Amino acid sequence: MTTLLVPAGASAEEMLRDTARKLRVAGGPVALVASDLVIAPAALAPITADPFAGTALLVQEVPGSGDVRVRHHLVNSVGSSHHRVTAPDHQFIGALAVAAADAQVVAQAIEAMADAAATGGLGDPAHLAMDPVQLVAVAMVRSGVSCRAIELVDVPWFRGSIDFAAAERAVATVSDERIAQLQANRIDDGFYSTFVVRRLSKPLTRLAIRTGLSPNLITVISLVVGLGAAAGFALGYRWPVVIGAVLLQVSLVIDCVDGEVARATRKFSALGAWLDASTDRVKEYLAYAGLAAGAMVLGSDMWPVALILMVLQTTRHMTDYDFSRVQRMREAKVEPRDVADPDDGASGGAGGWSPGDRSISGAMELSTRLNRRSAIRWFKRAIHLPIGERWLIISVVAALFGPKWALLVLLVAVLLALAYVTTGRLLRTMTWQGKAPVAAGLLLGRQFDGGPVIAIFKVILPTATRERIWLAPSVWAIPALIRLFELGLVTALVLVWQPTLVVFAFWWVAVVTFHHYDVLYRALQGYATPRWLTWLGLGWDGRTILVLVAFFLGVSIFGSTLGIGAGVGALLFVVVASGHWLVTQNRATSTRKDAAK
Repeated sequence: MTTLLVPAGASAEEMLRDTARKLRVAGGPVALVASDLVIAPAALAPITADPFAGTALLVQEVPGSGDVRVRHHLVNSVGSSHHRVTAPDHQFIGALAVAAADAQVVAQAIEAMADAAATGGLGDPAHLAMDPVQLVAVAMVRSGVSCRAIELVDVPWFRGSIDFAAAERAVATVSDERIAQLQANRIDDGFYSTFVVRRLSKPLTRLAIRTGLSPNLITVISLVVGLGAAAGFALGYRWPVVIGAVLLQVSLVIDCVDGEVARATRKFSALGAWLDASTDRVKEYLAYAGLAAGAMVLGSDMWPVALILMVLQTTRHMTDYDFSRVQRMREAKVEPRDVADPDDGASGGAGGWSPGDRSISGAMELSTRLNRRSAIRWFKRAIHLPIGERWLIISVVAALFGPKWALLVLLVAVLLALAYVTTGRLLRTMTWQGKAPVAAGLLLGRQFDGGPVIAIFKVILPTATRERIWLAPSVWAIPALIRLFELGLVTALVLVWQPTLVVFAFWWVAVVTFHHYDVLYRALQGYATPRWLTWLGLGWDGRTILVLVAFFLGVSIFGSTLGIGAGVGALLFVVVASGHWLVTQNRATSTRKDAAK
């Protein structure tokens, strides 16, 4: 349960010390709200009712002004009457949250701020007493903890010397239901999802909230509809394929509803997070299989295209997640800084990257300026080819021209998007200076998935060499390259030498891909895959050796290995691994709840 604090006291020093003291003994997450903030209680739900809020500031975007700088959805500078902000772009509204794990570090920074206030290091104490929450926000960010920026959109709020009666009337003009709907919105959606899918999902979300449907049930419904779409594609003929195309879009809309309901009602769970993460990939790759089966009905063998698509899309997803995390660590991470220093230390690099090669940095500067133009920004999001655009291609082309052309057009689009995105990320990487953050090495190392063979090499490989590998600027690409090598090898062996086994290869790759996503999602949550699970699955090295040995023993053994391996892998990677993850998360949730009591 989140503790709500409203600082009060005779001076800035007194309020800061009282806040630090309460943070230390809270034993759970704490929300801090300015005493003069007039806002609907429902608007504070992201920090008061969300168990996964973490450490965060509520902010409002004000391009080119404000008192907060946000990079990659993280706060990396907050200003006050004493503290300057380089290139601000948001306004702090006077409400923040501190995660239990960060409480001691933040409390120490707040006490340092109180010491500075007491000794005159922050200017006129009488003036500072007006806004202690602002000083807490500065201290929190300068403590070095990761602080999310939670943006308020179209929600009225007021602070300072105002007519409170008028402010309360203005706040009351927006209903709690409307606020919940606004909070249900997801940031950084693609063009199609933002302007089409979300507009279709909103009425369904309101209906789901009124009828009490849980997010998990909605996710299951989306999965069932997605399976229906794949079945329609698999029949091959025109009207079943058209129905499948429609069902795929319906599944996409419903898939938006589950997240919107969860965010609007604050109903989050380990099971829900797992369902949402895993079912999207299952639906998409089953759609590939359905299209390939449907094309086969009509006399075209598209299984090779479906297999290549799955390998490319998996590789792309790995870079999406890993590059994003490493970029945030490099460009938005705040190192601990003296709370009394009026400067935020970003005067030379507020643009978001360190100056490397001048021509490359110039290209990145140009890209940033172009992103400020709405049409160009949305165009770039579309050619990134997120899930909405991919599924739109599948539905439209399949309905108009059939399964064969849907796969071929999607393959071309995926290749173009992969080339565009990878080029941009490599250019961005070349602007980074120095080693990768240790946290990045730990995140990516958890995704290595090395088995017994790799374990031997790790023993004989010098520690310094391993550190150079995992702290290199381009370390974000290592997990994706490993996936591309493992899955691409199976694909190449089958398509070049044993094309009759392509269906077996598809399901082998599908099962191994599910495992790689499981490893990825565990790492993103800060968990390493259990050694017993990695070794039972042989690791990527063991599976690669198994595939090569089976290949050289002949087509019969190779086919049996792929078929039996897919079945055994499904049992281990889908059933056992998923069950282990859910049990682990439920235990962790129970522990957090007990600690917060």
